[in-house]
Amino acid sequence: MNTKKREKTKAKLLKAVRLIITRGEKASVSSITKKANLAYGTFYRYFSDLDEIYYEAIEELLFDLALKLGPDLNSIYPAPLRVYVAWYIVIDFYKDKNTATWLLDHPGKINKAFLDTQPISEEWIQEAIKDPKLPLFTKKNANHYMKVRTYLFWMYANALKEILKGRKIVDIYTELMSASNIFNFSKNTHELYIKTSIKYFDEIKRNHF
Repeated sequence: MNTKKREKTKAKLLKAVRLIITRGEKASVSSITKKANLAYGTFYRYFSDLDEIYYEAIEELLFDLALKLGPDLNSIYPAPLRVYVAWYIVIDFYKDKNTATWLLDHPGKINKAFLDTQPISEEWIQEAIKDPKLPLFTKKNANHYMKVRTYLFWMYANALKEILKGRKIVDIYTELMSASNIFNFSKNTHELYIKTSIKYFDEIKRNHF
């Protein structure tokens, strides 16, 4: 099988599992291949088990989202503000009830996918450290983020629970960020970043969603 055909077949499987999740259906190798209109055995040519396809499906969505919104995020200044906006986007992106429920049942998959996308945030943080216009942003702020991001991953599960309760995304985001202070900014600076990130998110949402 040539490379293009393999990529197309794998994409069908990933699309099928995402569709099953968003519809709240039970995922299995049989249901995935049936949804993709492929033979049962085709699944194992691309994935060793359900855990692997779950992880790749989530990671692909995150990277596609980053690619789609990259220009908008990169235009935001200063760089640390992009990290705030990115977290808001991720909370909003998985607000679908069935998807949120599924993610809560598979927390390890979303945490691993988040970790694999962290180099994007780390690039922004390094940009901030080198920015002469941000003399107060130092390696201490960067190191603080590296320490608390695991806590953020854990807090994300709580955010999903709040989504399922029907709470507004903006309130959930504000509470999560207020509790974490990801860069250990002063209270005033941190609150300003939260408010400004909400404005940027609203603008991005109008343009893309």
